[in-house]
Amino acid sequence: MMIDLVLLLKVMALSAMLVGCGYYIGRDKGRREGAGDTVDLLCQKGYINYRRTGKHSKEIELIKLNGEVEES
Repeated sequence: MMIDLVLLLKVMALSAMLVGCGYYIGRDKGRREGAGDTVDLLCQKGYINYRRTGKHSKEIELIKLNGEVEES
């Protein structure tokens, strides 16, 4: 009976640590992907002007509504 209780406590502690580590590692990933998807959607719908630059046109340069290019 005592061994079962110790095993249960170990499993619960390790499970809590695993969930905590997963939360800590993955918490910002959803924000980054969501922000990127939002910008892509706005570009596709025509709310944001853009032009493709860079190698193989993978980079997107946002253009202000008055035609100015934002310098990084």
